Amino acid sequence: LSGAHVVTSNDNGLAITPPLGWRSWNQYGRNVSQKLMESIMDGMVERTRLDHAGLATSLCDLGYCDVGLDDFWQACDSPSAAPGMHYHDIEGNPIVNLTIFPSLKSMTDHAHSLNLTAGVYG
Repeated sequence: LSGAHVVTSNDNGLAITPPLGWRSWNQYGRNVSQKLMESIMDGMVERTRLDHAGLATSLCDLGYCDVGLDDFWQACDSPSAAPGMHYHDIEGNPIVNLTIFPSLKSMTDHAHSLNLTAGVYG
C-alpha cells in the first residue's frame, strides 16, 4: 500500500470513547453564573427521561457525567490584575468574579455530590 501509515496507541483503557459531557459556552456564552451551573448539574442527573426500554434515566446514566464552565467566570479587567494581565494577579492566580461565582469550590463540591466531574476553562 502506497502512503500507508502505521498507527500506534497507548492501551491504558483511557479515551476508549470520546469525552462525554456538557460545556457552558455553546448554550450560555457570557450569560453564565454559579446558580445556573448548579441547576445544569442537577438536570444532568435527573431521571426524568425514558430510555428506549422505558426506564427512567439521566444524562449521566448515559455517560454524560462531566460538566465544564468555559468562560466568563473571571473578573476580567480587575483592578487587582497584574500589569498586562486581564484576570490574573501579580502571582499568576486567576481572579474570580465573586459576584456571579461566589464559590467555585462550592460549585465543584455540588458536582461531586452528584457523582459528576467538573472543570473550569482557564
